[in-house]
Amino acid sequence: MSAPALASPWTARRRLLAANTASLVLAYAVPRAVTLLSAVVAARVLGAAVFGWYATAGAVAVVASIVATVGMQPLLVREVARDPSRAPGLVAAAHLVKAGTVAAMLLALAATPLLGFPPPVLAAAALLGAGYGIGAFVENLAAYFQGVERMHVWTQASTLLGVVSGGAGIALVAATRDLLWLCAAPVLGQAAALAWLLRAAPAEVRRPALPSRAEVAKLLRQLAPFALAFVATTLYYRADVLLLARWRPAQEVGLYGAAYRFLDVTQALALAGAGALLPQLSRGGAARRVAARRLPGLIAAAALPLAATLFALREPIVHALYGPAYAGAVPLLAVLAPAVVPLAVNMFALGALAAADAMRGTAALYLGATALNVGLNVVCIPRFGAAGAAAVSLASESALAVGLVLLLRARSAP
Repeated sequence: MSAPALASPWTARRRLLAANTASLVLAYAVPRAVTLLSAVVAARVLGAAVFGWYATAGAVAVVASIVATVGMQPLLVREVARDPSRAPGLVAAAHLVKAGTVAAMLLALAATPLLGFPPPVLAAAALLGAGYGIGAFVENLAAYFQGVERMHVWTQASTLLGVVSGGAGIALVAATRDLLWLCAAPVLGQAAALAWLLRAAPAEVRRPALPSRAEVAKLLRQLAPFALAFVATTLYYRADVLLLARWRPAQEVGLYGAAYRFLDVTQALALAGAGALLPQLSRGGAARRVAARRLPGLIAAAALPLAATLFALREPIVHALYGPAYAGAVPLLAVLAPAVVPLAVNMFALGALAAADAMRGTAALYLGATALNVGLNVVCIPRFGAAGAAAVSLASESALAVGLVLLLRARSAP
């Protein structure tokens, strides 16, 4: 066989990977850009104290969303990629499971008054939680399109989600100057994305037959380590805001939330790249071994310029986006900017470990990192406030990166 003939499949695979990466980057970047703009407008309109309520409500809603989404999306992507013929049954089983988990999330949100946060925070968290409830079903369909490598459909739906959520959020908060109207916007965005994905899905996925008990049972067995890892990662990435909200004024939480928004964008972009790799990594050991050797260094090198830019231009960036009222976010961004590098590495490692069936070890590492993060924050936040939380984020993210990369290399060894 000629060299061009041998090279052709690899060339096609690289092109598909590039197209998938571009689609998923757009799928995450466009809505994050619009929602970042919405957050910037909200920060200016509401002020730092009420924006701190918004950050706290977001953290409460995200933690509650653990119950609804249970970390199922990467599992569905992996299973659909390995056997597309199972997709209708998998999606049907996922919908059935999510119906129960969303109901459980709503019950959990009903119990949030026990947390002792101000009533506006709890009402805002309930509205954001409703959006996550719809988003749980959006994730099932998004996983199908990612698994069959029709990433562009998810890009379209995600763009619609971002434009509707962000656009409605900007319009509503500007018109009403009210936190609750801002938090209602994601419900509209998630509903629009769900409608788009249903329209694009084939009939057997859009209206699947009822799944068998065996299919549901198999999904639940496979889901357990993913759910554990998802719980661990969500607690890890939201513990700082919740602890800060308990011990420091709402205005300080708002400053920290404004600075941390830049890490949220980094996380979304890194997840997009990891998502593009997940279907192909799920199918082959050789590709996984190459990823374990090369990807962490490549990702770190790609993230370094972004971290350096955020650090060097932190003052003009914060002032341009948030205004002089958020000057206190500048020193926080100085501490958080270097965390862009380990955060990006961690998101790629997370996807590769999902493909390598290593979620139990991943969950253990994230639980350990959460314990480290919470323990350090308990000491640092009362003494140093938001600056202490930022330093803890950098330290724990760096330690986690070392652990995840070592685990990835161990699980990908020939």
